[in-house]
Amino acid sequence: MNTTEIENRGMDERLFATLCRRYQKSPVYNELGIRLLYLGRGAAGYEIDVEHCYTTVNGRLHGGIIATMADSAMGWACLSLGRAAVTVDMNLNYFKPVFQETRLRAEGYVIREGKTLVVTEANLFNNEKLVAKSMGTFFLSGDIELIGAI
Repeated sequence: MNTTEIENRGMDERLFATLCRRYQKSPVYNELGIRLLYLGRGAAGYEIDVEHCYTTVNGRLHGGIIATMADSAMGWACLSLGRAAVTVDMNLNYFKPVFQETRLRAEGYVIREGKTLVVTEANLFNNEKLVAKSMGTFFLSGDIELIGAI
């Protein structure tokens, strides 16, 4: 996915370009096929096609993939503030199963921004139905070094 396919929802262009470059170089997203859909200040959206290799014996998406999507959406919502962030705590509630040959979308939002801690939430959707919800706390560890002017 190139940066023209990632929607900028009102972010500073340099920060947006920096984060898009980080996303493109991230091994986990490339290996799992996780696509960044959009970034906005305090918001991020991801999606993944649920392939057979991500499912359990009964054809349901493994909960670890759902957790990865939630953590990514919340973490990148934090990064969109221009600060490096790491997960401190995360809670995830599963409501409905997700089956292969469908798509999972995760939308993360910053709920409360402090000086060093950020509280976030993520909603995860399959066929436009809420299938999981997560809350997370992230530690802000410093400013993100921006790439040059675009």
